[in-house]
Amino acid sequence: MIAAETLAALLIGAGALAAAARLVLALRGWRGWALAALSLASGALLTLALFPPRLPIGGETLLVATADTASGTRGGPGERLVALPEAPRLAGAERVPDLATALRRYPQVRRIRVLGRGLTARDRDADAGLPVEFRPLPPPRGLVRLDPPADTTAGSAFVLAGEAAGLAGGTAELLDPAGRRVDSRAIGGEGSFTLGGTARTPGLARFTLRLRGRDRAIVSDTPVPLRTLAERPLRVLLIGAPSPEAKYLRRWLEDAGAELKSSLAAGGGIDLGGEGARLDPGAQREADVVVIDDTALAGIGVGGRAALARAVADGLGVVVRMTGPATAGTRSGWRALGLSVEGGSDIAPVALAPRAPDPNALTARRGPGTEDVPGTLNTIDDPAPDLGRWVLRAGPDLVPAVSDADGALVAGWQQHGEGRVALWALANSFALVLSGEADRYEQWWSETLSAVARPDSRFRPEAPALVQVGERMAVCGIGSAARLRRPDGQEVPLAIDPDAGAGGCAATWPSAPGVHTIVQAARGGEQVFAFLVLPEGALRTVRADEDAAATTRWAAEQGAPAARGVPERRGPAWPWFLGWLAISGALWFAERRFRAVTAAG
Repeated sequence: MIAAETLAALLIGAGALAAAARLVLALRGWRGWALAALSLASGALLTLALFPPRLPIGGETLLVATADTASGTRGGPGERLVALPEAPRLAGAERVPDLATALRRYPQVRRIRVLGRGLTARDRDADAGLPVEFRPLPPPRGLVRLDPPADTTAGSAFVLAGEAAGLAGGTAELLDPAGRRVDSRAIGGEGSFTLGGTARTPGLARFTLRLRGRDRAIVSDTPVPLRTLAERPLRVLLIGAPSPEAKYLRRWLEDAGAELKSSLAAGGGIDLGGEGARLDPGAQREADVVVIDDTALAGIGVGGRAALARAVADGLGVVVRMTGPATAGTRSGWRALGLSVEGGSDIAPVALAPRAPDPNALTARRGPGTEDVPGTLNTIDDPAPDLGRWVLRAGPDLVPAVSDADGALVAGWQQHGEGRVALWALANSFALVLSGEADRYEQWWSETLSAVARPDSRFRPEAPALVQVGERMAVCGIGSAARLRRPDGQEVPLAIDPDAGAGGCAATWPSAPGVHTIVQAARGGEQVFAFLVLPEGALRTVRADEDAAATTRWAAEQGAPAARGVPERRGPAWPWFLGWLAISGALWFAERRFRAVTAAG
């Protein structure tokens, strides 16, 4: 059914159009068109006089000052200025503990304008229910994004990434806990960089990310936590034929402390593995990873591959090592394990990145030499070996585990049930050992095996990787009796949020920097998980950029249709009535005048 307002507007519009058409036809020339325009204006003003436009009730704008708000900020007419705790001192601003408090105090506010860097997570938890305007400031000079390294096993390489603003042409350096430079990279025009090193002693270590400007001056030093895990020995089954690849892989696994069982069939019933390993269901249940070459995989037959695929679905990791070009039958065997890859018949050179940016970084990364392998045996100036890789074509489900300096795939894995299957496409990786690059060889194999190995059951709660003093942090995956042990040894219980469901989540606000430990009782003792709390302000520029991006998204959501509607009322009708009266009078007078002139003519 048509609303009364719409019906009246249609009738008035139709009448105004009919009158305008009559005037144009009765009075030729500009006089008729002028009177027609007055007739249409009279109809529009009559509609507005009967149904005045709606106006918002109140209309006051709330100016919300956050970090880095300009010191000269003042509220204008119809604006109310409030300052959140992180905002600087502002003349005439009222201090409020949070945005929700300000909205409760001033219910007449109908718009919000956020000033400065943006709202922190404290004020973005809930919708404001009002339109919000926010124009982010330019990113602060310095570190604006930091992706810390993931938990790393001892002896493996770790990687961290970040982004810096205003430091194009500068450098990013990674310093170990002793202050020695481990890695260094130039900061490009986009500001992104990637650094890496080697995890050594199990435990929690504090590295430092140092940013330098174009003039080599230090801009910032940011603590970066690294958790190095002391995992139980990796249980590996090595299946294949005797070859240099198998020889050096077996030697590295033994030196790395893996629980290795191997079967290297030389033909004629001769097995050079020595351990009498068999790829039966019992061995598959006990192993963490099976490393098998493509020839041995083809030799176990359809039934053997089906049994191995079932073991992968239950959590076993498998690495298929290519020893020659792939055929259609080879790829069919891979697909039986859940690995969808095409190609593999052509070979291409492997691009190797420099061992380190300089000799000092290489020494720090390798660690002290030994009598058998002194630190001066292989230097940064030694030529890189010639390596080849089988060229593969894979879909988005294949995740790279190792890539060369040009981003080409060296090893990649694909999920299959609870486990993973990886493909090692390096044709002659043992050449790395023979040419003095055993550290790169070990790193690549460590990354591949770590990516697919059966997961362990260690106590590892979900906690933010970067935490500052005073910031709220949520910890999930803990029990009801979990406690937080502070650096001074005091312990406080962690209260599980009942609304978090089965996740076992609690919140805490660390009040001091240093190593904090989550402790909870378990069978046979206590389970502990340590994490590093950074000093207040250590991530100031990172948090500023994060708050700006998050506030921009939050403000856009407040302007969405789901936001609470603004109360409105009809505006005054008398201005529109006076306008209609004036236009109608002018129309009446002009029509009589023009008709008289036309009759006299």
